[in-house]
Amino acid sequence: MKGKWIQGLMVVSAISGFVWLGGLAWTMQDYFTGKSGKDSVPVSTAEESPTPIVDDGKFRVVALGDSLTRGAGDPEGKGYIGYMVDELKTKAAGQEILVKNYGVNGLRTPELTASLDKPDVRNELKAADVIVISTGGNDLFQGGETLGNLDPSNIAGIQEAYAEQLNLVLKDIRAVNSASKLFLIGLYNPFIALKETQTTTKIVRDWNYQTAETAAKYTDTVLVPTMDLFQLKVQNYLARDQFHPNAEGYKLIGERVASLITWEGER
Repeated sequence: MKGKWIQGLMVVSAISGFVWLGGLAWTMQDYFTGKSGKDSVPVSTAEESPTPIVDDGKFRVVALGDSLTRGAGDPEGKGYIGYMVDELKTKAAGQEILVKNYGVNGLRTPELTASLDKPDVRNELKAADVIVISTGGNDLFQGGETLGNLDPSNIAGIQEAYAEQLNLVLKDIRAVNSASKLFLIGLYNPFIALKETQTTTKIVRDWNYQTAETAAKYTDTVLVPTMDLFQLKVQNYLARDQFHPNAEGYKLIGERVASLITWEGER
């Protein structure tokens, strides 16, 4: 894995001479080894059969996915989930909000598919009122390697494999919980500063469209767009690694997701 991301960085350097690549290299080792500055986001490792969760009136959120769910790049370690919950608390009318965050740095969609077999994850999913997922960024960019081959046929193959895995994820989750609201976090383009911006932007836009089409097959499953939040001022919202959002970027995503979540009294 280490050799792959180093090769990816070399490809990016060949594409662009921007000095921000130093920041990307600075964080990649932590990113692919599962570290994220502050370990404030728990990752469950329990394997025994958990006790079923009873309906106690609490509002339950389950967060799945990659480093965006984990909060990599945010000095506070909150990520979009933390800012989303902050926003939800302002309209929760005193209702307690419980969050289970299973975000893992470097996770790709096949690994997300496999993680759904864990008893504790399934137990939490079954009781969830809201499920939030960030996935696909690692499938597409592959540690920078994809930037070295932006040929449409290569991208199409990657996208097809991702769509198949995403469909498995959604199908499995809906088999466990058919009533929760499920939000997929759309991709933004962190490489707008590169000279291939038109190509990479189109790739991300098409990727999000495919994700939305897959989501549309399932009830109460929504793609949350993020590309527009970053597109005009991407450098203002990226962390030092120039790939993950910074605190402000995560806040934008979190607030957007929160705006889509309502309580019974608001509907």
